[in-house]
Amino acid sequence: MYAKIFSAARPAFNPTLVSVEADILPGLPNLSIVGLPDHALRESRDRIRAAIVNSGFYFPPKQIVVNLSPNDIPKEGGLLEAAMAASILVATGQLESEAFADVALLGSLSLSGEILPARGLAAAAVFAAGDKNIRRIVVPKIDTGRVVLPPGISVFALSNLSELPLFCQGGVRPVESMRYTPQSPEADIVIEHIFGLTAAKRALAVAAVGGHHVLMVGTPGSGKSLLARAYRYLLPPPTFSEAAEITRIWSLAGYGNGELITERPFRSPHHTTSTPALVGGSTHIRPGEISLAHHGVLFLDELPEFKNEVLQSLREPLEEKKITIARAKGQVTYPADFQLIAAANPCRCGDLFMGQSRCTCGAAKSADYFSKLVGPFLDRIALELNLNNLPEWPLSDTLLTTYTLQKQIAKTREQSLKRNGGKLNTLLDASLLYQIFQNLKPQKLFEMFAPQTRLSMRSWLNTLRVALSIADFEETQPQEVHIHEALGYRFIRQKLAELRYKAA
Repeated sequence: MYAKIFSAARPAFNPTLVSVEADILPGLPNLSIVGLPDHALRESRDRIRAAIVNSGFYFPPKQIVVNLSPNDIPKEGGLLEAAMAASILVATGQLESEAFADVALLGSLSLSGEILPARGLAAAAVFAAGDKNIRRIVVPKIDTGRVVLPPGISVFALSNLSELPLFCQGGVRPVESMRYTPQSPEADIVIEHIFGLTAAKRALAVAAVGGHHVLMVGTPGSGKSLLARAYRYLLPPPTFSEAAEITRIWSLAGYGNGELITERPFRSPHHTTSTPALVGGSTHIRPGEISLAHHGVLFLDELPEFKNEVLQSLREPLEEKKITIARAKGQVTYPADFQLIAAANPCRCGDLFMGQSRCTCGAAKSADYFSKLVGPFLDRIALELNLNNLPEWPLSDTLLTTYTLQKQIAKTREQSLKRNGGKLNTLLDASLLYQIFQNLKPQKLFEMFAPQTRLSMRSWLNTLRVALSIADFEETQPQEVHIHEALGYRFIRQKLAELRYKAA
């Protein structure tokens, strides 16, 4: 007898919907698994046999073939074990095949028949829920505390294979899925608790409006890390689709408990982090820190202390919003739509901006300290903030609270997304930018500012994007004054040129 049950597998951002097929053939007793299973799946044969017997079912002494389709895609992990056991039970007539027509069964097995979670469960559940053939999803009971899936999908929680007959008879009620309500996380530090730095707070609000990357430079203790940690609470909560993507990535990396992640990630790797840990990779091609920060914030403290190859590996994801990892086992593309917030001391001693007499490094050493940040990497940073030389801004700290800024940022983001066709300002291409700024003749402005500010074309486009975010934040049309303010957020190239001149 032939049986087919759906499941999901493969540790990629988009897991593969797998048809688990079982058939009973004449021949010596044996259980064979075909369809490019990995070592863990081949090893599961004895576990499936024991789980079926210990759950009160009959395991026939016959030739059983389990096929994992599509046949040309490698299958990994234990999510398929429960579906393989169920397909054998259907093929032997112990379960009704009609009960699994629109079901995706996800979970691994213990020897006792207990259905257990496995790596990538949340990712596979969200992916399977988007397939038109799937209307019901069966997951381990231990992982269904607050399963959130799109409307029209029923979630069932089973703890053991022995509950499958009751499920086939309609005796198992679906788990009540939580209705997704965007909520802001409870803040451990809020921006109003950071005294002064009014211009920096406003600049961070502009960065939040457009999704721009930020580099803060200042002496030790000037508030760089505090501003970065308070910044995450200025961002609006993720939408359901964003929360689903975050959950899928974290589940693939082995994090989370199966529940929907409803907060924007904040990742802060140490400066000794390796390139594979940051961009992803290793044997199983797992997502790295930049993908774990998807739809959130990646905070790199002490930026010049990171290895040069690590910083250069950020260039593609900073612009493309994705990372492609190629290894011997295959190639995987993970999303990496994060916002980079970086902090750096101006020199080794940290006192360069406090006056030449206090700095003990010397001009040459100070210029070398930032040497790995110049060029293509620095072009992708839209806002550079010198916390030791901030302009006075006529705004009271009482107006720059987490609540007021978050409300204003959410409102402004919604309006700009409608104007930009669902894109943040940082994703706008040159043609649309020039169309928005056509009244200001951007080509003439570029010819005017580029020589004195050492602007490349990429940094000029980022300047226009920042200027547009400033106008959006102020709820006005883009003007030349906004471009001047955006240019004021670029100072490192000029500063390095001064240092090299003094060193020469």
